[in-house]
Amino acid sequence: MAEDPYAQRDRRILDAAADLVLRWGAKRVTIDEVARHAGIGKGTVYLHFESRARLLDAMLMRESVAITDELIAAIERDPVAVLPGEQARLTYLIVHRRPLSRAMMTRDRDLLGELAHEQAVRPLAESSRTFGHEFFALLRDHGLLRADQEPGTQELIFGAIQTGFYLNPAAAELAPEATANALRDTIAATLQPPEPPDPTRLESAASQAVARYRRLRDDLADEIARRPERSR
Repeated sequence: MAEDPYAQRDRRILDAAADLVLRWGAKRVTIDEVARHAGIGKGTVYLHFESRARLLDAMLMRESVAITDELIAAIERDPVAVLPGEQARLTYLIVHRRPLSRAMMTRDRDLLGELAHEQAVRPLAESSRTFGHEFFALLRDHGLLRADQEPGTQELIFGAIQTGFYLNPAAAELAPEATANALRDTIAATLQPPEPPDPTRLESAASQAVARYRRLRDDLADEIARRPERSR
């Protein structure tokens, strides 16, 4: 099905915003510049995004949609991708290929300004937090996490290890694949049971994880596409 004109303009505006942020940093990007770069009028931008803040939020949410799409595809190819270590490895490699995503994960204030704060984009932060709770509960229910750790502690450990790998300057000295593999191995050794997962339970967890990822993706896509009240 062909993309409708409104969605096409959405994409042009978000592409323009992303390009300018990567060139100049978020602090210097204005609606005027985005409109000029997208080849449309300033008023048209406001028909899609009621404010500069809303536009930049949508830009970063679109990055998360792209990451989610790649993770869904990876799990569908191989259920092993649902394991926390593999999730971390795949996410690291995806993020490494996407400059805006990398800026988000490394909290690059020079590029993103206040958007670098992990709670800055509220819809994204809230959706991600809810998804994280559901995802870890799913892994526990299928025996894919160690049983001798508290649920909240496991989420904390996962986040702390992942953040450490993104923020540690030493990671830049290694090939991305080497860093991603080290991240996977660290999380697997810390959070996953030592024995191989049961194939049937792994398949079931993968199927349910894909459904949850699709719901997350659709929620974010709907938020990105939300029109200002005055344009309805």
